[in-house]
Amino acid sequence: MLILDGIKKSFAEQTVLDGVSLRIREGERFVLLGPSGCGKTTLLRLIAGFDTPDNGKVTIANQDMSPVAVEKRPVGFIFQRHALFPHMNVYDNIAVGPRVIKTPENEIEPRIEELLGTLRLSAKRAAWPGQLSGGESQRVALARALINRPRILLLDEPLSAVDENLRQSLRDELRDIQKTFGITFLFVTHDREEALTLAHRIGILHRGKLLQAGTPQELFEKPASPFVVRFLGGYNRFEGTVVERIGAGAVVKTVEGNRLQVENASWFAVGDECDVYVRPHHIAIGGPSEFTHPPNIWIGQVKQCTPMASRITYKVQTLSGKVLNIESARTTLEAGLQEGRQVRLALDGRYAHVFPRENDD
Repeated sequence: MLILDGIKKSFAEQTVLDGVSLRIREGERFVLLGPSGCGKTTLLRLIAGFDTPDNGKVTIANQDMSPVAVEKRPVGFIFQRHALFPHMNVYDNIAVGPRVIKTPENEIEPRIEELLGTLRLSAKRAAWPGQLSGGESQRVALARALINRPRILLLDEPLSAVDENLRQSLRDELRDIQKTFGITFLFVTHDREEALTLAHRIGILHRGKLLQAGTPQELFEKPASPFVVRFLGGYNRFEGTVVERIGAGAVVKTVEGNRLQVENASWFAVGDECDVYVRPHHIAIGGPSEFTHPPNIWIGQVKQCTPMASRITYKVQTLSGKVLNIESARTTLEAGLQEGRQVRLALDGRYAHVFPRENDD
């Protein structure tokens, strides 16, 4: 459906996009996730035709977009702020696009009526933007983007200015609308939860480079870089040095003096400095008599215990002084693993992610 091939873009000699290549499938909800200033919006603008890449090619439905004008591209665009025209009612706001390309009015009206019905806006046909709720404004912006029947919809952080209490319901609406229309969504956000809620697949963009693309599960289980781990959040980091090789794995001695046996570390040699990342749900927590068989059995004390709907989060300080974040089933609370209790921890080295030592940037 959408192919980006080696896209590069600079402004005032500053590289904003550096060789981005990506394939997005028809009917997919693909989310570009990354910090502010990493090139997400610039990439959308290049796809839409508002800007031109310095190098590389944008292809949509097997057609090179290089010679195609903005208004002729099979894309719809929803901006960070919905930007409804305040002097036009809902109907006329939606009609802007087809009128620009000279679509006959007798074709425009049935399209709009169909969209108003599908998006539950029929009663707001003559309303002004100032009379709409946040959810209604978003649906009008969607209708305006969909009216010309695009192949792909580009959404540039459309929920960033929405109240947090409303944001979850609007995410659900977007997901339902995409399913209804079957249109390809390319959604930009810096919000991890938003990406995980909406995406079939996620692409991590950082400093103009696409670091990794995959399903949320793939990104969590097989991160390609430390930045991917850190940006997705929810991790424990151990700095250390490889002191022993065991098959395809290794033993890492952490700076706190603990030994951590990990798998999937065949490219490391003894003496290499590394960072090991372990997700909180890959550390088991139990009473003082549990987990008696090494490796990766540590003793600690519960410093904080926070019950949540379906799980409990712990902060446990080990004997070496390092504080670990742990997620566990609520049954651990029933077992008396509360604040102040001594506990044993079992770190699952199969799910540890090991990378060469680097800075946090």
